[in-house]
Amino acid sequence: MREIKIDAPAPADAQPWMGAKPDVARLLAPDAPPGSATMAPGAPWALCVTPPNASGQQFLYSSDAFPGRVYKLTLDGKVLGMLGKSGHAAKSFGWIHEIACPSENELYVAELLNWRVQKLSLKPAAAKTSTAGQ
Repeated sequence: MREIKIDAPAPADAQPWMGAKPDVARLLAPDAPPGSATMAPGAPWALCVTPPNASGQQFLYSSDAFPGRVYKLTLDGKVLGMLGKSGHAAKSFGWIHEIACPSENELYVAELLNWRVQKLSLKPAAAKTSTAGQ
């Protein structure tokens, strides 16, 4: 078993909740402080490891239900990128519940609050070439 810690705090303008904020932690443990447990940024709800690409690399996608973000990581925990925010528009998410990654550049993201599954086709960063010195 491997533990990966992601230090990616929520942006100041993030809207971590859409609708009424449930306090599930207090329902499950009445003595728990308000807002504890999984109802805060930094609580991944879904993970997906890609199949090996042409060079044999695999990647980990992790969702943060609040504030609706998906992270792309190496298998040793380095954050390569992030997308999303809370909302109803395309590439915005309402409580990410599951993700599937049939390839490095294709994601399916299922949301509870928006009652939908979004298919995302990701574009890898364009390779930069240099002709200096030629």
